[in-house]
Amino acid sequence: MAATTQELITKSFQIHSGSSANGLKTKIEMIASHYGSIGAFLVAKRKDLERLVFKVDQPNFKLTDSDFLKIQALQKSGLLDGKLSIQENFIKVLTTQFVGRQVEMINNIKLETLNVNPILAGALNLDNERDLIRYYTYQAISRSIVTSVGFLVQDLLLYASDFVFDGKHNEQGEDTKWDLVVERLNHANAYLEIKSGPNDLNKTQILSYKRHIEVIEKQGLKAYIGETYGKRQDKTITHELYKSYLPDWNNRTLIGKELWEFVSGTKNYHSKLVNLLYKTSKAALRNETFIKKIEKKIAPLAADFKVQYGSYDKFLQSLW
Repeated sequence: MAATTQELITKSFQIHSGSSANGLKTKIEMIASHYGSIGAFLVAKRKDLERLVFKVDQPNFKLTDSDFLKIQALQKSGLLDGKLSIQENFIKVLTTQFVGRQVEMINNIKLETLNVNPILAGALNLDNERDLIRYYTYQAISRSIVTSVGFLVQDLLLYASDFVFDGKHNEQGEDTKWDLVVERLNHANAYLEIKSGPNDLNKTQILSYKRHIEVIEKQGLKAYIGETYGKRQDKTITHELYKSYLPDWNNRTLIGKELWEFVSGTKNYHSKLVNLLYKTSKAALRNETFIKKIEKKIAPLAADFKVQYGSYDKFLQSLW
């Protein structure tokens, strides 16, 4: 996978239509392979798409009315923007998908999924259903987001340029399972292990990565530990451990904006990334903050609480 027009059209179609049927997926991949720009794809008419389909020398491989309507829906959805670069479009598409999943997760929360701990409720003086529901709703959402944002960041890095690939499927990844591989022309391949922030590793992990890095370097290649945010001068426990257990750590790590510039090949890519994240999420949430989305869920959960349990004391008794 890499940040190409073909991959962008294919992935955007899957996200927008929710369709993964093999026949239609194959058609979309074939159509996408003929477009060098998003702008050209967005203005393509049915006759233009059908000319492409008929080129594959398979008489039964045709664009149905249903196929075309799904493609047309993507073209008109606004998910893709012909004025943005391929990388910027990937940020927009991936963020839109991420926000949509988080909103769906909020909408699907029910009282029975909050996993209330009566001992913790007592220790925190959550002595009424409103406070209890608010606390556990935020807790449930936070846990879900922490898990899913890791996948978002991984994809944002993976599609930051057309020379970044998934390290899990690389021959070197068979032993060390690197997250990403950067394969630039006229440069040694670089293998990256990605950590979410500047304080995610302990001594044992760092020593393990040191051994993996040395294996790669002995082959004349490069290897790095990458941190998705933060600064090199941050005085975190992990950074102090680097100094003690990872020789030449400054040249074996990519911290914060260094990582994003390295994988994208673009100076200050992190600024472009964050700005587009805000713009995309604002549009996806229809100018409403994520916090407001959560708060709107509190009232119906409180109403359900009254119906199911009647009183706070009865609810607490039901937990034992």
